[in-house]
Amino acid sequence: MQLMLIAALTLFLGACATVQSRSLAVSILVDLDPASADRTVIVESITADKEGRLYLPDRVTGNILRVDPKAPKPVAVGRIEAREITGKKVNADGAGIAFNEQGDLFVAAGPFSEVVRVRGSDLNPAKPGVAQTFATGTAGANGIAFDRQGNLFISGGASGIVYRVGPNGGVAQPAVQIEKHTRTLPDGKTQQATVANGLAFDAKSLLHIVDTSRGAIWTVAIGTDGKGGKPSLLAQSPLLEGADGLDFDRNGKLWVTANERNALVTVTPDGLVQESAKNDSRGPLEFPAAIVFIGDTAYIANYDTPRRDNMDANGKSALDGIGASIAQITP
Repeated sequence: MQLMLIAALTLFLGACATVQSRSLAVSILVDLDPASADRTVIVESITADKEGRLYLPDRVTGNILRVDPKAPKPVAVGRIEAREITGKKVNADGAGIAFNEQGDLFVAAGPFSEVVRVRGSDLNPAKPGVAQTFATGTAGANGIAFDRQGNLFISGGASGIVYRVGPNGGVAQPAVQIEKHTRTLPDGKTQQATVANGLAFDAKSLLHIVDTSRGAIWTVAIGTDGKGGKPSLLAQSPLLEGADGLDFDRNGKLWVTANERNALVTVTPDGLVQESAKNDSRGPLEFPAAIVFIGDTAYIANYDTPRRDNMDANGKSALDGIGASIAQITP
């Protein structure tokens, strides 16, 4: 009987392409929100410039923060101004963030259905540059990524659309479609419908798309016309519940933040999913939303919203963590 159970477990793990492992040491580089549970700072994405400095859009103030890992004190170097839409003040709720090769900084602004840009020359702590419209027609704009030709791809969240716009911006066009899907999370009430979330290109220019709703990663080959072929399922696993941001390390390994689980996982090119780090609501991973590599060091934006494993003992809020922050994984 015992041998049968072992055999069944082996088959299950093979079918799910999932391996459990926790070996990484994760620590906090900087606390971005001294008030912690008050959520006076909210960050959902992170990127880095060629000088190795980190950038994050703050959803509360609209500021774009810069953090030098060598002296990690956040400073505002740009801002996304709120707008009046149908008579109401609306924040940009900055999501995906990325640089192009020219050093300009781009941020997805879902409530505006846009991607906005701050010129690299305007990223200045003495006089923060104001973001301007770059791409329109991107309903639900969330994750963003540039291909080698300078085209910008933008995920559309629950619509499943991944948009594309050329290096000069303008009206974006649909390039990829992930089939819509909605599921109820383990709390029995939260509905998760985001099927096109984080985006990243690998070294072979294959687009990787995070499907948060399914707990999955899709890959899509982009044609010379800028349109994608049929999405192919790379991986789907319980370890990818809450999959959000992603990035490749210098060895080509894919790393994914699993926000609902306060976890970090890796995915191999053949779809093997492995858990690398996980913790409770006390951190250092607190609803991790995005990851970026600088050399061999990974930096993670902690969104810190009270859901799933990021809840404290009373099940109402994540009061026992430090709040919005940047976590780091060093070699």
